[in-house]
Order: sequence, then C-alpha cells, then structure tokens
Amino acid sequence: MEKISLFKNVFKTVPAYSKFFGKNKIPKEINWNEIPIMTKENYLTKFPMNELYRRGSLKNCFLIGTSSGFSKGGSLFWPKESVDEKNYIEKVKELLIKDYSIDKRTTLIIVNLALGTWIGGMQLACTFRNLASQMEGVAVSTPGMNLKEGANIVKKFGEFFEIVLWVTNPSSINIISYLMQEEKELLKGKIFFPVVGEYFSENFREDIAKRFGHDPKNPVVVKTGYGSADTGDLGIETVETIMLRKFFLENPEKSVEFFKEESPPMLLAPSSKAFIEIIDGEIVVTKDQFIPLIRYNTKDTGGIIPREKVKDLVDKDLFKKLPENILYVFGRAKNSIIFYGTNLNVNKIGNFFESLDREFYYGGLFEVRKIKIENMNFFEFTIYTTNPGKNLKEKYKEKLLEFLKNFSNEFAAKYDELKSAAGRDLISVKIANINEKEKAKKHKIIIEE
Repeated sequence: MEKISLFKNVFKTVPAYSKFFGKNKIPKEINWNEIPIMTKENYLTKFPMNELYRRGSLKNCFLIGTSSGFSKGGSLFWPKESVDEKNYIEKVKELLIKDYSIDKRTTLIIVNLALGTWIGGMQLACTFRNLASQMEGVAVSTPGMNLKEGANIVKKFGEFFEIVLWVTNPSSINIISYLMQEEKELLKGKIFFPVVGEYFSENFREDIAKRFGHDPKNPVVVKTGYGSADTGDLGIETVETIMLRKFFLENPEKSVEFFKEESPPMLLAPSSKAFIEIIDGEIVVTKDQFIPLIRYNTKDTGGIIPREKVKDLVDKDLFKKLPENILYVFGRAKNSIIFYGTNLNVNKIGNFFESLDREFYYGGLFEVRKIKIENMNFFEFTIYTTNPGKNLKEKYKEKLLEFLKNFSNEFAAKYDELKSAAGRDLISVKIANINEKEKAKKHKIIIEE
C-alpha cells in the first residue's frame, strides 16, 4: 500500500490514530513531512490496546507475543495476524538455501533464544520446525536459553550432520565458544550463527569465524537481520552488504567519510514491506501490519546510502548485486544497555533505584560498566549511596535482579540460564560513597562499555 493511502486507511480505521493525529477529518492536502512522529511512549503505550487495531477488533489476531522492552506494566504485548508472517517460512528457507545450502547438506538447527511469549524466539522456533517438517535432512532442537543443553546437543549429535546452524544472540556466542572449546572436530568450519537481537561489529564477525574454524572473511559465519517485536522485519544482511562492510572495515578513512566512525555500522537490504525514513539520524518506519505504524521512531540510529554512492569503491559484480538503497544501523540510540540481546533502559533502572526504601540510602547515581572476561560480557553496577558503611551490596543486587526479571520476560528467561552456562554471575554490584563522586549532581546515569 502506498504511504499516503496507508495513512488515510489508518486514519479512518484505527481508533487511536485519529486521536493521535488530533483531527476528526483527513486534511484535504497532506504534507507527509508534517505528519506527527509516533513513538512507543506517545502512541503504542498511550492508548488502550484495542484502539490500536483496525476498527478496534481482534478478529484477525492469530498470535499474541511480547517484546523485551520496558513499560509501566512490564513487557509489552503485541498481537499479530497471519498475513504479517505470510511467506515468512518460504523466505527463511530461501535465505538458508542461499547462504548455507541446507537443501544439499544435512543440517542441525539449534534455537538458543528466549522462548515463551517472546515473539523473536517463538516465531523463529516455529519457523524452523515447520521448515524441518518440509525438508529431508534438516533437524531442529529448541533448548531456549539453556546454552549448556544446546552445547550438549551439538556435542552429541553434531558429528552426524554436515553443518550446524546455531540461532542465538550475538553475545551468547562467546559463552558458546567457552562451552565448546574442547570440541576440536566440531570447530573445523562446521558451525554457523544466524543471529538476532543486537548490534555487533565486523571485527566480532571475523573473530568468531576464526574461533570456529572458518576463513575470517567468510561473510555468513555470523549473519543477522534487523527488526523488532513492534515493527517486524525491516532489513537483512546479504553477502554483498557484508562484503561492503568489510571494505569499510579495511578502509577506515572511507568509513569515517560515510559514517563518521572508523568501525562501520551494520549494512542491510531494507525490507520491501516498510517505508523507511531517517529523521535526525534515527530510523523512522511506516508499515502496514496488525498494529499499523505511520512514521514510527524506532529510536535506532542509522541512515540510508544510495547504491550509486559506492559505485567507485567496489568491483562491478559486487556493485550490481547490492540493493538500490543500503540501510545502515548503529543500534539503539541512547539510554540503553544491551544484556545478551535484551535492551535494558537505564532511565527505568534509575527510577527503580529512586523508588527504593530509605534504608537503601540511594544517592541518586549509578554507573554501569560492561566488562569482558574470557570473551564473555559481564555487567558491573556501581551504586552510589549516602551511607556506604551499611552492608547493602547483596540487598541491591537481589532487588535489581528482581526488578529486571519482573519488567522483562526476555531477561527473566535468560538470566539464570546464561549465568549457569557462564559459570558465574553476569551482573555484579559495587557500593560507593556519593560524596566522593566528582560532579555527581551533573550526571544521573553513566554508561561505559
């Protein structure tokens, strides 16, 4: 549906949208650039859920899932209709045949993602099971966030398959590498990682390729798409966009010229089912789905490069295979830390600390540092209090984990399993004296990675 036609349709049929737009009638002349920008806060969580559907009806709903994002009531629920996933299985099948030749090689697929109601894990698990039922030589196992069980399955059955596709979050791969470090035969170019859930660097892709016995320049050892529970699919990496990203990695001066960063962002082929704009450096999406979106700000930073702009940078064959417009994505714009693929909003965490009883002596400031040990990510919270002499470390840690689990189903599904696989706590707490913190009043939250 053309974007203006979609706007008119949504205005007429979605009860919340005319209220959001602020008018009872569609303007005679529509200036697209003057249509207000939606956000999760000013639209998706502001109106009653039933007012976000066409005619306020759940008649066509076939699936209800959740996202990992925070809201006042915890994880957000997202109804979906079957047309949202039309041809999805065939599209995934086509991609896996193209990238991994699963039609010619026996394939074991391990789904190490949060399952339950989380849309990402649930949808992919169902898709792969359907795919396996259609294709001889493809087997699927869904251990969820139990990375140890996933590793045990691969150790036990991996030798009987030509390749293993391990579907997980990028940061979980480091724990998997730790669990698989003794499996020499399985680490000889047999395991690949189609991943979801978070940004990763091109250096990370090449490091993982080497660790699992591949040529570091192999573009599909780690491969991802871009989207979310609220927007669905918005883009996918292709071999060609990955090769272009590798060019920018090897030519940092060109990366700075295009992206103002030496480390290039993710480069993707945008979905044909979404109209994507870049406004103030953030990705804004218009898409027809069960909860239709008109100029919805994803809060992800990125941009679009016309293919013509890279014509003189790459060889002709690569240029011809690139998408006409290349979407680039840096990731969440601000105020979030990424815990193994789950976005944790630090403002919400700060509000939680502020709400604690006086006996916690919270001083109005905390810092989060991501620490890498043996290639695994650990998160250290330094919490500044007005009475550091009190024994508050364990009380803060217990309350923090309780809060995160209550407000994110995805985090709740992940934390204990990831902790077990890593063999130690992934979140630690330090207590410090607020009076010894310089410029504390100027900084409510500091994130260091």
